[in-house]
Amino acid sequence: LRPLTSGIMETGMDESGDYKRQVSNESLKDPQVQALSQQLKEWINDVLTDDHIVVKNLCEDLSDGQVLSALIEKLAGAKIEHKEVAQSIASQKAKLTEVLNQINYHLQVVDDGIKWNVDNIHNKYLISVLHLLVALARHYGIPRRLPSFVKIQVLQITKATQQTETITEQITGDEEREHYNFAARQQERDVFDTLFDSAPDKLNAVKGSLMAFANKQLSQINRGCSNIEEDFSNGVNLVVMMSLAEGYYVPMYSFSMEPEAYDHKLHNVTLALNLMQEAGIPRQVYC
Repeated sequence: LRPLTSGIMETGMDESGDYKRQVSNESLKDPQVQALSQQLKEWINDVLTDDHIVVKNLCEDLSDGQVLSALIEKLAGAKIEHKEVAQSIASQKAKLTEVLNQINYHLQVVDDGIKWNVDNIHNKYLISVLHLLVALARHYGIPRRLPSFVKIQVLQITKATQQTETITEQITGDEEREHYNFAARQQERDVFDTLFDSAPDKLNAVKGSLMAFANKQLSQINRGCSNIEEDFSNGVNLVVMMSLAEGYYVPMYSFSMEPEAYDHKLHNVTLALNLMQEAGIPRQVYC
């Protein structure tokens, strides 16, 4: 396997900026870490074959957001506005911000679950890159099973006191189970899968019925929808419909009724999904 040390920034910062973290040399040479990196690189190259994109070094090639942009567009059908190749550091970080926002949205992760950020990806920090790619591979499925229980030893330095400690960063878990669970989810097809495959001409009729149902519920509080894709994307109508269906009140301070920022929309959608899960709706039905 190709050594990992080339093109990798061994030092990263935590989100608060209070700590500096440095990957140990032993971890960079660890066969498990190298095998994981190699499999993720091969997966990206397989996904982007038609785009004629070849990744040779994960940290180096993903740092400006260009490859990540192509990857999430291919995996999720997302549309990234920043198409041009960014040259300056500022423009690269702007592109990365947009791309990571899209990725976080499609992965449905909230702040506590995000183990990567713009600065660490741009600075080629191995741990952040691996966390991001493992999350994408698990969510969208990777043909080959990733190595299980990959760990990286990190020297953590407190900036204020310069005190150091060695911590262990868990990159993967029981990947055999993760791989099995994804395969099982793929086999569970519902009525909408059949509809898309066998009767796409009836899709508009189904949308109309669903919209009529939604409007009947939303009319109780003088709300409505006219576009089933657009009018549920910010999470407001989902939260409202769950509260009406379950017969409880969702406090106004717990979500944004008129979200403009991406973070507010993501918070609303996450809240709605949590309410659906608490109501006993299986997660695989809507994710």
